Formats: sequence, structure tokens, C-alpha cells
Amino acid sequence: MQKTVTKRDHPDHSCIYDLAFKPDGTQLIIAAGNRLLVYDTSDGTLIQPLKGHKDTVYCVAYAKDGKYGHCSGHSVGLLGFVL
Repeated sequence: MQKTVTKRDHPDHSCIYDLAFKPDGTQLIIAAGNRLLVYDTSDGTLIQPLKGHKDTVYCVAYAKDGKYGHCSGHSVGLLGFVL
């Protein structure tokens, strides 16, 4: 199945600043506004929104093993999180 994520899907987010695929290709994480959105790449469903930043998230990355992610934003420096 192919799905395109658009602003209409998440109108409360002003911009997508960055995205990253999990190393095994099963997930996509998007830095959108002050949230991180984790999607299943097989069907395009939103797995979970990750909250924690008070301001805009500018970049996101997965660790090589895919178990951890890192993000950075305006209000906080680099944050790590478990996926």
C-alpha cells in the first residue's frame, strides 16, 4: 500500500522539518511542529505521536540499531528516546 502524508492529515502542524526511516525500513519518523510522528511504512498508519518539545523540532534520526531515536529542537538541545 502506498500513502502520502500531507498537511491535510495533520493540519495542526505548520511544517515538516525533517524525517528519517528506521534502518530496517519499517517505520518513518517525522519532525512536525513540536511533535514527532511515527508511522508504519507498510500501510501509512500513525503508530504514535511523541510529545516532549515545547517548541519546534528541527531534526530527527534513528540510531543504527533502530532501537533509539534522537531529535533536536528550538527549546531543547539533543534528546534521546526509545522506540
